[in-house]
Amino acid sequence: MSYFAQHFADPNALTTLHEALGTSDECLDFSFDHVRGMTPAEALLDHRLNHLFATLSDHPRQGLGSAIHACGLGQTMNVVRRFETAFGIDMPLFLLTCRRAAEDRLFRKSHPEAEALVLPG
Repeated sequence: MSYFAQHFADPNALTTLHEALGTSDECLDFSFDHVRGMTPAEALLDHRLNHLFATLSDHPRQGLGSAIHACGLGQTMNVVRRFETAFGIDMPLFLLTCRRAAEDRLFRKSHPEAEALVLPG
């Protein structure tokens, strides 16, 4: 998992993983299945989707395509569908929520006084 954290954006991360660990593909597959209950490919996809979630949360104004590519998901089919399945939220709603939260954080930073949080009645 540490390897994925360092190499998730690399499109060849899976092909070089067994070499980096000094083991065979079969041994790696068996070990991942035994310990994590998933294949290395599933674990890498999970890591990349979680990174996409964090990236979009932290920088919601960036383009979705560039965020997907930066997370190593550019070659993965159906990224949006997989994201929605993994996190249980539609991508447009997620982006809207992240953008509103970013706007709220900016407003709060420039208006730190408690009165700024109260809507005029």
